Amino acid sequence: AWSDAESRSTRGDKGKSVMVSRVSTPAGVVPVTPVTRLPPLSVGDVIAARVAKHLGNGVMRLASHAFQMDVEGQEMLPVGTRVALHVEKGPAGPRYQVHAEPSLPASNASPHAAALNRLTQLAAALAADQDGMAPLYAGLSAAMTASAGSSAPLALPPALMNAIAVLLGLRVSGDGGLNGAKLRDGLRNLVGSPAPAGSNTGDGLLSALEELSAILKPLAGERVGIPRQSTPPPPPTLGRHPQGQTPVSISADLAAALARGDLGAAAVLLLGKTDAALARARLSALVSSGLVGEHDAMAERAGFERTFDLPFGFGDESGVLSLQIGRDETQGRDGEGVHTAWRLRFGLDAPETGPVETVVGLDASRLFVTLWVERDATRHMLGARIDNLRRTLSDLGLDIVDLRILAGRPSDPPAVSGQFVDRTS
Repeated sequence: AWSDAESRSTRGDKGKSVMVSRVSTPAGVVPVTPVTRLPPLSVGDVIAARVAKHLGNGVMRLASHAFQMDVEGQEMLPVGTRVALHVEKGPAGPRYQVHAEPSLPASNASPHAAALNRLTQLAAALAADQDGMAPLYAGLSAAMTASAGSSAPLALPPALMNAIAVLLGLRVSGDGGLNGAKLRDGLRNLVGSPAPAGSNTGDGLLSALEELSAILKPLAGERVGIPRQSTPPPPPTLGRHPQGQTPVSISADLAAALARGDLGAAAVLLLGKTDAALARARLSALVSSGLVGEHDAMAERAGFERTFDLPFGFGDESGVLSLQIGRDETQGRDGEGVHTAWRLRFGLDAPETGPVETVVGLDASRLFVTLWVERDATRHMLGARIDNLRRTLSDLGLDIVDLRILAGRPSDPPAVSGQFVDRTS
């Protein structure tokens, strides 16, 4: 939602009045009080941005990583132009100047373009190969079950059993409900810690998937498994609402291979699912780094910095909680001082609930929560408990500014054409 910020004028190099008329946190992000605020700009700051859109009447919208603003009275620059916003000292306060960044010299343009092209090709390949982790986790659980007991039909090598156990251990237990402490610990385990000096291996999801893939490859021989057993989830993004990945059953081929104790065939099928999950994890890392993504959705991305797929277990089933996390620094209310405001979006699709998507904003003690619930029974159940939830949150010292439950799913901006192409379906 847009809200007018205090207008600030200056005089441009050619005598034109240059005015920052609006500053906004992105649309689609739960309001964090104040809803719209000037970013912490100080005299001497130089902020990199790009021209995102022409709004007409001599107004163009600039987008940076942290915010976006509308500029009036500036010479209109082509959409996509990279600019620098200079904050200077004026007679009556800050003066703002917007300058187009010079183009790369020819000697530097080619390496830059070549690197960008390689990165784009890598992202497209990962998007074509990626699949959710739910099929992999279903297969890993079934393989461990098939190898249990002295009369088990399948004998797994110890290294493979250890690698599977590590991945299963990264799941958050959904039994008894998901809470903040479980999610916090699950994210810490998911991200892991950097690899020690001199070592190529670390912990966390990415390292665990790479280790499992390396163990399965010699067991599979030269055979390559089909990575997908159903329609894959949309590629990870910071510009659109995350969707939960539903628990799935193992494929008929994998069930047959496990039943007859065929380790080679099972390894081929598990390898395909492992590499598909690994492609998604790598693509998520690229999106979180800002190296790839939906460029026209920068306004949406500005509120979020990292995207994760957090596996969880309900009994014998495994689902995936898709999350996006972001933060910014805000001055807050009187006496609070500068502090971090947090934003969280996540999607959950469990058998007991159906699709649920949530946006949470936390600014000091002020809490904003919106839930979209597709299944009527789940929405009615949550609605009946909302007063208890409000009291529980209030007892924790939180000021519940907004807590609501909506039917259906949240709207998203149109998908960017040509960003990723599905080459397999």
